[in-house]
Amino acid sequence: MSEHLIEYVARDRTGITAVVTTTSVIDVDTVIKNIHAGHAGYYVAADSWKRTPVRSMSFLGGAYLFANWDGSKRNMLHDLAFRAPTRSIETATVARRPRFSRVLDVLLGRRPAHRR
Repeated sequence: MSEHLIEYVARDRTGITAVVTTTSVIDVDTVIKNIHAGHAGYYVAADSWKRTPVRSMSFLGGAYLFANWDGSKRNMLHDLAFRAPTRSIETATVARRPRFSRVLDVLLGRRPAHRR
C-alpha cells in the first residue's frame, strides 16, 4: 500500500473537494475510494516528527475526509485549505447635494444631469 503526504486541500462551501499531495492533485471521491479499498493511505505532517493519518468518515449517507492532530473533535484537515487571495479596493465617496437644493430642483422641474 502506498502512502501519500497531503500538503493542501481545496474546498468550497460544501467541503473538501480535492487534495494536493507531493506528486499530484486527487479529487476527494478517489481518495475516499482508495482509503476504503486499502489501495493507498494518506497522511498529513502536523509537524516535522508526527504523521497524522487521514481517515474517511461516514455521515448521513456520505463520506468525508477527517484528520486531527491535536486531539480535539475538530476536523483540522480544513486548516490545510488554500487561502482565498485578498485584494484591496478603493471605495469612492459620493458627495450629495444639500437637501434644500434637491427640493428646489423637484419644485422647479429641473432634473440633475446625472442621477445616482
